[in-house]
Amino acid sequence: MFGQKKALISGGIGFAEMINIGVKYQVSQQSQIGLSIGMWPPSDDWLFNWNSLISISGDFYYHIGGSSEYTEISPWYIRMGLVYIRVAGEDYIDNNLESHLRFGRDFNFSEDIGISLDAGVAAFLKNETGFTSVLPVFGTSLFFRF
Repeated sequence: MFGQKKALISGGIGFAEMINIGVKYQVSQQSQIGLSIGMWPPSDDWLFNWNSLISISGDFYYHIGGSSEYTEISPWYIRMGLVYIRVAGEDYIDNNLESHLRFGRDFNFSEDIGISLDAGVAAFLKNETGFTSVLPVFGTSLFFRF
């Protein structure tokens, strides 16, 4: 039996969302919207050097197939979204915006708990840091429905 739980909170890790917390809301039988905020610990090694690295992400999820014994929404999805990435060092601040398209799956362990895994490609719309214009992206998160 499926519950009426349409919202969820999550904690995860990925590129470009970093270590993040987020919320999602099911807006229809096949779609969800989500927001997350992330950060990465400061680094001062020779390759990466920043004092502050944060991300803010907004996504649309369209569920495309499969079934789960615990939820009415299909576990397989396409994820489209934007991520703002702010990289700050001692004497600079870089602002970046990437758009991504991902394919993923929710693994539901019960009506309340599951894990999401997804991967895809991102293109930078604004790239002050000098990242490669197109990058692979991926993420995993543990979620709780309420």
